[in-house]
Amino acid sequence: MPLGMNIFPIVNANEITSEYKMYRIKGLNNAPDEFYSNCQYIIKKLSFDLRSPVTIIHPNGIAHLIVQTDCQPPASLSLVRTIAKFEEVQSLALDYTFRSPENDTIAQRFLDFAIQGKLYKRTDLWQPQAGKPFFEKEGTQLGGNLVLYRGFAIRSVITPSGSLGFCVDLTSKIVSDNPLPHYITQDKFEAYRNRTFVYRYGHQWYEVKLTALSDFHASEQPIDGTDKPLLEWVTDHSQKPIPQELADIPHDAAVGIYLNNQNQTRSVLTSLCYQVQRASDAAARKYHRKSIHKPYTRRQETIKFVKKHLQFIPFGKTPIQVSSKPFETEPKMFIVPDLLFGNNKVLSVRGTKGAVHTSLDALGRDRLSQLRDPQSGFYTQNALDRHYIVLPRSVAESSGQKFVADLTKEMSKLYPHPYQPNLVVYNDQVAKTYPKQGNAILEAVKKQCQQPGYAVVMIHRTKDQKNRQEDQLAAMVMRELRKDSIDIKATVIHTSVVRECYQEIRRSGNPAYEIRQDKKGKLSGYLRLVAINKILLNNERLPFILSSRLHADLTIGMDIKGNTVGFVVIGANGNEINTLFKTSRQKEKLNREQMKAYLVEIIRQEASIKHHPIRHIVLQRDGRLFDLEHEGIREAMLYLKEDEILPDEATITIIEISKSAPVRLRLFDIRHRDGRGPDVKNPQIGTYLLLTEKDAYLCSTGRAFRMQGTVRPLHVRHIEGPLSLENCLEDIFYLTCLPWTKPDGVMRNPITIKLIDRFLAEEATDYDDDALDIDAILDELEPEED
Repeated sequence: MPLGMNIFPIVNANEITSEYKMYRIKGLNNAPDEFYSNCQYIIKKLSFDLRSPVTIIHPNGIAHLIVQTDCQPPASLSLVRTIAKFEEVQSLALDYTFRSPENDTIAQRFLDFAIQGKLYKRTDLWQPQAGKPFFEKEGTQLGGNLVLYRGFAIRSVITPSGSLGFCVDLTSKIVSDNPLPHYITQDKFEAYRNRTFVYRYGHQWYEVKLTALSDFHASEQPIDGTDKPLLEWVTDHSQKPIPQELADIPHDAAVGIYLNNQNQTRSVLTSLCYQVQRASDAAARKYHRKSIHKPYTRRQETIKFVKKHLQFIPFGKTPIQVSSKPFETEPKMFIVPDLLFGNNKVLSVRGTKGAVHTSLDALGRDRLSQLRDPQSGFYTQNALDRHYIVLPRSVAESSGQKFVADLTKEMSKLYPHPYQPNLVVYNDQVAKTYPKQGNAILEAVKKQCQQPGYAVVMIHRTKDQKNRQEDQLAAMVMRELRKDSIDIKATVIHTSVVRECYQEIRRSGNPAYEIRQDKKGKLSGYLRLVAINKILLNNERLPFILSSRLHADLTIGMDIKGNTVGFVVIGANGNEINTLFKTSRQKEKLNREQMKAYLVEIIRQEASIKHHPIRHIVLQRDGRLFDLEHEGIREAMLYLKEDEILPDEATITIIEISKSAPVRLRLFDIRHRDGRGPDVKNPQIGTYLLLTEKDAYLCSTGRAFRMQGTVRPLHVRHIEGPLSLENCLEDIFYLTCLPWTKPDGVMRNPITIKLIDRFLAEEATDYDDDALDIDAILDELEPEED
């Protein structure tokens, strides 16, 4: 069966032409730490000002600005800590059939701009923001006054044959069918502050995030640079005939305020604003399945969109012709590696002699079975260290005893040593706010936990936690308990599942708690996840490792969240895991000195405990690798060799792993049938595509695990190093076959990146330590009750 994808080739690339001017950019190197962000600002600023495609290329390491020949950039532009000057170098014709990094950057930028411009003019489509997917205005009515809009994300790409094409992917958005009212008070507006809305500006729709309610009404709100109020301005500038909803707006209707992408204040008529539903919103959650598309549906809807909107794209003298037949190629596939459990038991899909054999369809089930089998079990089987369970009083004195007993029973199924936790109870009968609950937990732990160890802490969802905000109570608990004065490595669970799954009964006339009959399945899965994730993995007990060796001797995963950088280091068999976390003044990236220092620290420590020389290192960067980080890696390797920590032949291969993208490339298993439409299914786990010499896609999830929607391949980019892209991809696939957090499931990201995400959720979430101190002081000042 061929491997299909959602890439549609351009069939007349040899006929289309463009001309552009190249300008050398001077001044960027005066602020090296801001080099990348300044480049992005130049592209964004000039694209907006010139209303034309603009990009930057770096031939021979020198930054050059690219604009179309009919555009003229300014002589200079103020940037962060420097001023850029543009000196014209030459004018060139663009060849869309020639492949090189610089030429591809220019060609793709020009093509993306052209297709965005063409679709933006269509009145039957709307776009939330520039560069975002286009949605059809005809939506599907859902219950609860909600509408599901179908959209399509589009980007130019290099096809597997080396030609240019467009990647097109289906997406969706749920929006309220009822607009905000004509009249709204400041008190009522608070429910909508910082929420996103589709603003129907006549026949043009786009998204805004409302930040304030104006003191002026629709016939008073001034518009900068004009003497007309908002209502008159919108009516004048809307395509005629105007929609009825605009014609019906009263003169004194309410006005909302938002910031555009230039950070400028703009105003909107509230009664043209339709609220966008987030996936976490209760109203939209029950309709989430409506936005999940099976492979056949996704492929067919994408082909329909291409036929309707992308067959001919105006482009100078010669329109771009796009094929309606998506690209297909021969499939390639990695085989799932053998897995090593306790007592040297091996689970194999490959049919390895002496191993326990399984199939792809049964892999998840058999991984869990091996963990529960006393003849195999966890790979790490030494006795557990001291452990505490910290419960709120309201749970401890109700369903808590039954919960601890059920959790202990689940632990006995998974681990050969007895689980005997120490129970700690804190007074949660105070306000359900972060400071009150946090101080109650800290006070109880300091009094009742006299020795270091590990803990599971059960907490409430606090009422001062805003929607979609990260849980600062959980972050505080984990980080405060880990401090030297307490020295407890804690994980957090919440009260919600326990409250949902247990009910009070009478047994022999006495009160007791038992599991609700309709919640037994949910609680069983929850207890297993708590046992594995919150207890055993927190105690560094590994369920299984690779029996098949990686190509790299040492794999280092790296990611940055906010001001915290995390590294996870893993050995050639998925064992010997170490972590390093550091805080940085910079957000989302490191400078050269930081990168060098952290890498030297990591590799020096690894070399000191390894019995064999480290020759092949792979660095997996979650997201984009910045130029200064790249320089720091090179300097670290030179230092480590000069200091004889690494042998002279040691190398490092750098790859980027992108978990998200403006447009997702999809892969499909396709079986063409005579006289009928194709049979389209998800590809099997391990399927991969080498798109170019630098870009590859890996299906770490797939058909064997019976996904309801369409798989999302992982995008891997080879930056530099001697280990081939294919070998790096195979290592990544092997590391995705270590789903320790859910052994019977499947994992999209390699365990290196998965663990970093988990640790950074704890390490990088901000919590207000001042609020804890203030709350404690206020309690001391209040008189005690009689």
